[in-house]
Amino acid sequence: MSDNLAIIFGGPSPEHDISILTGLQTSRVLSSKNQVLNIYWSQDNKWYLVDENLESKDFIENTTILKKELNVRLDSNPGFYYKKKKLDISLIINSCHGGPGEDGTLQSLLELLEIQYSGPSISTSQLCMDKYAFFTLMSKNKIPVLNTHLISDNNKPDFQGPYILKPRFGGSSIGVELVENYQTALTITKNSTLYKQGAILQPYLQHSDDLLVGVRTYPKINYSDVEKPIRSSNNEMFSYKDKYLENGGLEGSRRELPAKIDVLLKNQIIEILNNLLSILEIKGICRVDFLSKGNEVYLNEVNTIPGSYALYLWEHVGFSKFDLLNDMVNETKLKTNNWTNEGSDGTALKTAKDIQSKLG
Repeated sequence: MSDNLAIIFGGPSPEHDISILTGLQTSRVLSSKNQVLNIYWSQDNKWYLVDENLESKDFIENTTILKKELNVRLDSNPGFYYKKKKLDISLIINSCHGGPGEDGTLQSLLELLEIQYSGPSISTSQLCMDKYAFFTLMSKNKIPVLNTHLISDNNKPDFQGPYILKPRFGGSSIGVELVENYQTALTITKNSTLYKQGAILQPYLQHSDDLLVGVRTYPKINYSDVEKPIRSSNNEMFSYKDKYLENGGLEGSRRELPAKIDVLLKNQIIEILNNLLSILEIKGICRVDFLSKGNEVYLNEVNTIPGSYALYLWEHVGFSKFDLLNDMVNETKLKTNNWTNEGSDGTALKTAKDIQSKLG
């Protein structure tokens, strides 16, 4: 039993709505055997303590649920406060997708609040959110990825279109577009805030398939079944609509699970995953996305906090939803602060001349 477990969901992100769904589901599962606090992070960057029995529709233009606003204090007794009382929280399950919930921002805040949290570290969050940095690291380590071009006015890609346009920093399919030429990509990026932090282009792999795998490393390394999502008719990509809006959401979208792929292709995927884990720290449950065409397979991205933690991928592997989330809680308890003040012993201060002398 845990009496100091909290779940954060929502956040000022394009994936705010999906994060609410993940958070509410996580709360229901874990509250069957735990006392759980639910912290809603609003789109306007405020924090609220909310009831565990809320439904997704309650977050649509419903201010009655926002009665218990929380304050964040970074003082000698840091934490989340309701009025003058500090919430008793020792670990947080991060259910925030995209934006500041998945790019290291929330992770940094929780580090300063000295609260253990689930999922990726600050560095893993930043790396996997930055699609250009991620491509560079994978290429350097000879993991197969598609060519990736960082868009700018004066630097055209060295591969031919059509292209897949993506925000450089983004956690889902939002802002992913198929474009015929570079000029179209430039026009789109200059007229949408989705690309204000940059954009990338990759070659469009026509007649390819998406293949998705859940990954966790605690209590030991496990891979889920491989999923092959079924795209909407005439859809060139596995879109945000396919993923989250069809048939009631992620769990109801059409798929082959397990995917009907040959042993050779599956072995290639396992080999890539093994190599990935040798260079990238994975915490919590992530989803690794691949593109395959014929005998070729490419690592597309690592979604460090996937929708509903991709729990449905494990249904034939022998892990219940509670088992998976409870293991995430237990893994979080093992986290330690990475800071150190070793070497900062005052010697430099004692031997330094006065400040004015350093200014010349």
